[in-house]
Amino acid sequence: MFAMNNVQKYITRATELTALMVSKVIKDSGFTPQDLLTEEESIKREKIIDQAGVDAMRTALTDVPFVLEVVGSEGRKHVHQYGEALPTLEGVFGSGNLKLDMVNDVVEGSKAAKLNTPGAVSVIAVSSHRGLMGTPRDIDYMDKLFGPPQLKNKISINKSIEENLSETVKTFQVVPSKINVVLMDRTRNAHYINACQKFGVNLILINAGDFLPSVLSCLDPKIHKKGIHLVLGGGGFEEGILAGVAGKALGAVVEGRGWSGDMEIQSKYTKIWGIDDLVSGKKKDCFVSVSFITHDNKWFDLEGVKKEKGGHAVTTLAISSKGLKISRNIHH
Repeated sequence: MFAMNNVQKYITRATELTALMVSKVIKDSGFTPQDLLTEEESIKREKIIDQAGVDAMRTALTDVPFVLEVVGSEGRKHVHQYGEALPTLEGVFGSGNLKLDMVNDVVEGSKAAKLNTPGAVSVIAVSSHRGLMGTPRDIDYMDKLFGPPQLKNKISINKSIEENLSETVKTFQVVPSKINVVLMDRTRNAHYINACQKFGVNLILINAGDFLPSVLSCLDPKIHKKGIHLVLGGGGFEEGILAGVAGKALGAVVEGRGWSGDMEIQSKYTKIWGIDDLVSGKKKDCFVSVSFITHDNKWFDLEGVKKEKGGHAVTTLAISSKGLKISRNIHH
């Protein structure tokens, strides 16, 4: 049987080569934070970036010595947003006796990539075959709850926000202002935002990209030393699965529930999904590779792709049941 540590090397290579290619496209195209884009120009750039990422990731995974089946891919949701799907990586890759499921986002943080600003990464998450929840066709979003291992079996979407925050205060023995709660700044999260403001936590509202803070929230705050983080509320479905794989590997709090603005569709998604619903695969098979296209100045403070020693250096954050590992590899 092909060993998981060897699988991890191939997956990391795939996200790093994808990050390299997307970074090259961004720089060669001259994208800058000062660019003022029309909606048409914005979509055009996203297509260019995503296509470069899809092509690079497909090439990197074509001949892997194990089987990877894609069960979720971020580009699909744009059918509902733009009326068409953006380039997305789908299908089955590789060959061999070992079979794994995979969810990917060739460019997580497309807004950052389009303007060459902080927060763009390339991500692959894998787990056991039939071990990841596939993307439903009728919803794009997930109501989420992510938190550190110390809060496992103590907080839940089933409980009120106040109960969850009180339990966090009690467990960590801190004042509310020492708890960082990350939320997408969306109307659908208004009730969460109001409750957090009343409770007095440090509320961090973001316009995009809840994947990296979700991963951060799954870590023991004693290890990353960035304070206690929780992620609440509605965000992207695939991002929830990607971060959920990290959460299962780390023994963290991971819960979700399908979300839709259509009440008829929403009525089908009343069940709260625990970690074993979202990621039913074995903990030892859970692995997430996150390679940084642009730098991250908010959650992990890691550099993006950069010229170095006659090549290009790529920083990758890798998460497995053994914990979190950060590496910086030179590609020539």
